[in-house]
Amino acid sequence: MTGEVEQAKVDWDAMAPRSVFFGDIYFSGDGLNETRHVFLAGNDLERRFARAERFAVAELGFGSGLNMLAAWALWRKTAKRAGARLELLSFEKHPLSRADLARAHQAWPEFAAQSAALVGAYPPPVAGRTRIRLDEDVALTLVFGDAARALAETEGEIDAWFLDGFAPARNPEMWAPEIFAEMARLSGPGATAATFTVAGAVRRGLKAAGFEIEKRPGFGRKREMLTARLETPAKPACAAPWLHEENDVRARPGGEIAVIGGGVAGAALAHALGSHGFNPTIFDPDGLAGGASGNPAGLVMPRLDLGDQPIARFFIAAYLEALSTIDSLARDHGGAFFNPCGVLLKATDEAERARQRKIIAAKLLPDGHLIARGDAIFFPKAGVIDPKRYCAFLADRTPVVTARVRVLDNDGDGVVATIDGGAQRRFDAAVIANARDALKFRAARTLPLSGVMGQIDMFAQAEAPAEALAFGPYAAPAPGGGLVIGATYEKIGAGEAARTADAATRANIAAVGAVSPELAQSLMALKSRPRAGVRCQTPDRAPIVGPVPDWSHFAAHYDDLRLGRKRDYPHARSAPGLFILTGLGSRGLVLAPLAARIIAARLAGAPAPVERDVSEALHPARFFIRALKRSQRIVAK
Repeated sequence: MTGEVEQAKVDWDAMAPRSVFFGDIYFSGDGLNETRHVFLAGNDLERRFARAERFAVAELGFGSGLNMLAAWALWRKTAKRAGARLELLSFEKHPLSRADLARAHQAWPEFAAQSAALVGAYPPPVAGRTRIRLDEDVALTLVFGDAARALAETEGEIDAWFLDGFAPARNPEMWAPEIFAEMARLSGPGATAATFTVAGAVRRGLKAAGFEIEKRPGFGRKREMLTARLETPAKPACAAPWLHEENDVRARPGGEIAVIGGGVAGAALAHALGSHGFNPTIFDPDGLAGGASGNPAGLVMPRLDLGDQPIARFFIAAYLEALSTIDSLARDHGGAFFNPCGVLLKATDEAERARQRKIIAAKLLPDGHLIARGDAIFFPKAGVIDPKRYCAFLADRTPVVTARVRVLDNDGDGVVATIDGGAQRRFDAAVIANARDALKFRAARTLPLSGVMGQIDMFAQAEAPAEALAFGPYAAPAPGGGLVIGATYEKIGAGEAARTADAATRANIAAVGAVSPELAQSLMALKSRPRAGVRCQTPDRAPIVGPVPDWSHFAAHYDDLRLGRKRDYPHARSAPGLFILTGLGSRGLVLAPLAARIIAARLAGAPAPVERDVSEALHPARFFIRALKRSQRIVAK
């Protein structure tokens, strides 16, 4: 899903806040006690919270956020297991405005502090998913858009459901059979549901999806309510079973995770894994930000593609996630590591100007994120970041071992990392995040990774423009003063190291001169401080994110795809405890936070931060399957 969603319209002059679209109220005067009776007690949450290591609650109909606030408050006061975590997931087609949300919350002064946190992090009305960290052990994922489509695009395992859409007679789409079928698909064993309505269509829909239902006394003037339970969910057939694992890829709560690579991918993984309660350790012989992530400056700006394709949605979501992550880090750490100077994307020919006009018309970003300016697009919230400090803040408090991991094996009790000198350490899981050096691990050798060398040039004494210029290459004010320009693009062999060259400096200056002759004329090649690094890219220019496939399983079970045979193929199997994040190309500073969150969510069994088709488009097995479908036999070793 992309684009803006229509916000709710609220009639505040009614006896209770009423939806203009649906003609039904958001909550009554005693709405909090009704929530506690129907949704919290109806799902037996106090008892279940006390016993859970992880618990996931999903809600259909976020509305005023009352149910999520009440569940969060119950979690806070419940005596729980050490390290327990709560994931909240809520869907809303027509979200309240931020002002209306804050106004609604005035009805519950006991939630004032919680309301301030939620309202402060409330996302703009754009279709998609936003994860809000409410407490150290509580997170809320808000999904804006049509519920049926959003549910079908969701991955995760839900323990309890709040069915709180507007009344079935007023909002039948929220209570349709496909909604109940998706609920069943996403439910874990013993999942429960509760709702205020006992309408026949709701009872029949839940039964048809496999739930056992029970009527209970309702709240207030409602004589009855409904609860449901799904003891053993039946997982339906999948259109792409080779991109969905049948084996459990989760790690235990608080598990130890090895992160191989200390660049922005590894640092972002440390941040995301820590937010899910895991204990990551980074391994890199060059330490933190020792490679391409150690440049003196990097551009943070969106890549915008026309069309509602999975990768286009991923790039948009990744940009917004990067900005959110930067804001969060700035609040936590202070200090100037990001300059939100804005980025002006200049069109260099008529074809690019025409594309930019279509991008502007498509409104691919929220209001205030994209402005038309002549023959260019201006991104006012984009800017320039100090990559080293960015990585340091992302990996805050994460141990960094300056050694190379040579081998990763699973001995049945976890992943064993063999380090330089033969020392070994055992982890619950490991993530390969060391760019093209991922190919040095046996499990990743089938992946089509290649290296591209890029040189940037730093002019410490040069006067930089107030805003960054992007035109393929870029020219930007450096975080510590001066001007940085770049970057070149040069294929590099598998064993070659990055190196600077005078010719690359001249090429960077010439590229600037094509769009800003005055700026280029002020630059002298001899005064440059060049730095070269190697980017890791894939044939489709999308990163590789997810569990490492069990290649022997793929070779044994999917070979018929090369012959075009249609049959029931089994789900995939992954290498136990092994994940990979690589192929970020030149956009690692922007893509890494969301890519890392995808892996962290999989390890935690939490709701995925992206749609299902986005996960499939990033899956490490996609190249293997494409090759088979193109009748190219691959023998996995």
